[in-house]
Amino acid sequence: MTYSFSQEQWEYLFRLGYPGPWDKSSLASEAIYRGGEAIVKSKLLKNEYLPYNVEDIIEEGMKSLSKELIYLQTAAEVEQQLIQALNEKKGFSVIRLGDGEILALAHDHLVSSQEINTNRRLKGMGGFKVPNHEKRDLLAKNLLEADIVGLPEARYPVYQRMFNQVAKAYAFPLNKMKLTTSLINYQLNQETTFFHHVLENYKVLLIGNRSMDGKEFFIKKGYNSISGTILVPGFDSIEKVMEEVDQYEFDMAFVSAGVAANIICVEIAKRNKPAIDFGHLLDWYLSGRRVIRNQ
Repeated sequence: MTYSFSQEQWEYLFRLGYPGPWDKSSLASEAIYRGGEAIVKSKLLKNEYLPYNVEDIIEEGMKSLSKELIYLQTAAEVEQQLIQALNEKKGFSVIRLGDGEILALAHDHLVSSQEINTNRRLKGMGGFKVPNHEKRDLLAKNLLEADIVGLPEARYPVYQRMFNQVAKAYAFPLNKMKLTTSLINYQLNQETTFFHHVLENYKVLLIGNRSMDGKEFFIKKGYNSISGTILVPGFDSIEKVMEEVDQYEFDMAFVSAGVAANIICVEIAKRNKPAIDFGHLLDWYLSGRRVIRNQ
């Protein structure tokens, strides 16, 4: 994603950008500087000179930290574990962390609720309203109970960069957890036939505010496996949602419910059923942006 600059323009700025009149190019050059070389400069004492650019320093740092690298499970590996859970009729939860979940975990630890609530781009947060310290701590506990956790690969401020800070603040044992990408729902659809297999062979419970649309969509596609649909009015409705879950016979749940999906998936797994945070993949099916891969 390059916004208003092409890849060639970004490369030009990395080579020849300079601060000057405050036009777009100058602001981008300043951002490149502040995101790299300015950080290096802040670590040097007065009159110190380090004859390396930030790329060289990062390369050396990567070598030093290579023992800290954590493997993210592939779509094929996640698929295998979900199918095993289905075959063995046991609980298994796959949850995903996006900006909403990360900000929910970070609020009043790393960033104030006021900052979040006054930033128009952060409003919504997947149905989670701040401040709510009790639910924040519940999310942190829940994350440790999930079988697989999807992390954002994008190293932007409110994605992986903030999650790294959150992980330190909560002392999450990342090297002992099963981790994957937060795009695992899309990757399962693009790289495997998992969803087709489940819809063809198992009873599926759809949970989320577009679940009824989803049921109609799957029926039109020839899948008659939807055992029920449940709406999720908000994060505070989780208890009621779980009461409804207990009324259905199903083999697996697809949950599209914002931040609440994390809690719901883990609670379903405790009932010996596999569940995945389906996210906006359902919206993409409904809009035609994605199709169910069946071969």
